[in-house]
Amino acid sequence: MTKILVADDHQLLIDGIKSTLEDVEDIKIIAKANNGFEVIKILETKKADIILMDINMPYMDGLECTKIINQKFPDIKVIALTQYDEKRFVKRMIKNGASGYLLKDASKAELLKAIRDVNAGKKYFSPKLSVKFLEDHYQTPRTNPLFPHLSDREQQVLNLICKEFSSNEISKQLNISYNTVENHRASLMEKSDTKNSAGLVRWAVENELID
Repeated sequence: MTKILVADDHQLLIDGIKSTLEDVEDIKIIAKANNGFEVIKILETKKADIILMDINMPYMDGLECTKIINQKFPDIKVIALTQYDEKRFVKRMIKNGASGYLLKDASKAELLKAIRDVNAGKKYFSPKLSVKFLEDHYQTPRTNPLFPHLSDREQQVLNLICKEFSSNEISKQLNISYNTVENHRASLMEKSDTKNSAGLVRWAVENELID
């Protein structure tokens, strides 16, 4: 019997997964969680084989939760089940220890295949991802809560901040005013939810946003 923990902040999604899997004899949902903190707390008292992990959850998102699980509970496998198809999400989930990545429009057959493959020690990544990645080359990047879209100028300023340029130096480099640089810096910190340049640089490196 494969024991599943479902982590998602939308009860409707959890109910849908439970309904989808309730007639599958070799799979059992043993718990649900609405954020990463709840997942970790549950795992301290219950044994799960696989976690179906949403990425965008309050308090602790699926990226951070997967990283902690990989460190504290290395025998437990994580499959991302998310609406996000950006390459950066996939790469960060793999880096943090995920064994699979599914989109929320996956069929029951694909969900079962992912669970069974991962439970057998294999990896599973939705075939749709390769199509999505190809399409991204021809489309304007979309904005989402975890990875906000940056303007070309914001990207230039971010690159220079990460190279330890001061605002005065950036002003001269890009031929814009000091105040304009400061406004871009403030906008970048707001979009990244960081409080200082060190936090901004760390965020940029983690999310592969610098050249």
